[in-house]
Amino acid sequence: MKRIKKIGLTVSFICCMLMASCNLIDFSEDCTYYGDVEIKPDWSGLAQDDTRPALTDIYLLSPQRNYMYSITSDTLVTDVQAVNYKVLAFNSYGLGNINFSGMDCPNTAKVELNTSEGNGRLYTVQAPALYAANTDLTVIPFERVLSQPALKSATRKINIDFVVIDNSGVGVSSINGELSGISYKYGFKQLDALESAAWLAFDTQRNIEKDNVFSSTLEVFGVNPDKQSEERTDNLLDIALEASGGNTYYETIDLTNVFSGFITRIINISIEIRLGLMGMEVAITGWNVSDGGIIEL
Repeated sequence: MKRIKKIGLTVSFICCMLMASCNLIDFSEDCTYYGDVEIKPDWSGLAQDDTRPALTDIYLLSPQRNYMYSITSDTLVTDVQAVNYKVLAFNSYGLGNINFSGMDCPNTAKVELNTSEGNGRLYTVQAPALYAANTDLTVIPFERVLSQPALKSATRKINIDFVVIDNSGVGVSSINGELSGISYKYGFKQLDALESAAWLAFDTQRNIEKDNVFSSTLEVFGVNPDKQSEERTDNLLDIALEASGGNTYYETIDLTNVFSGFITRIINISIEIRLGLMGMEVAITGWNVSDGGIIEL
């Protein structure tokens, strides 16, 4: 009887030691611990003309375990493995012409706009209102931690005004354009958009108050590439102007130097077009950037 009691005490002692081994202050590597994460997306960087997306995608990525959530508001998630994570936050719901890939790793996670080929050129489309964040998080065993990824606009806005000075008397019916060096990929690794380049075709609208002004707004991930790179792509603007009489005039203007300082969310460009009997002359008359939300590269 005494032996049985002794065995029982020994077994109890061993169980207690095993339980204690997973609760040491330095946390044994042989045990898996869990904590809670309170996720509060920071949308203070939302552009004035944009509305907050209905869903926010939250990816917690680590070599040990990945977690994925789509949340509508501040959310508490429980039983998250207690390790270091890279937090990717973005909005994917309702976005068109865009594909997400490599989202299981922060170094490969990226989005890519649709592209097509025509006339020997690669064309992309205008970027949707994508917001993104890339930050770090450490989940502490048996505790609750706060994650507040600050989402910022991944898109830039290019406003172009074409001011027509008509000395020919024929008038202008429409102006179209194609701009090269437009990024169609966006990488989450450094929140950059400088890994690709394509052409973007666009139309313009005649100004209601000034019928000699034709305007267009382009939403892009960025202009590519880094101006210090040997493989940089120039930003060329091909203009096609259709006169009221049916004639079409073509001209190309180099905007590379204009875009070299484009680090804010919005750039406004004014281009003057002079029509004469000898054809069309095009010149940049001014440009400026506005702080509609700084983009961090």
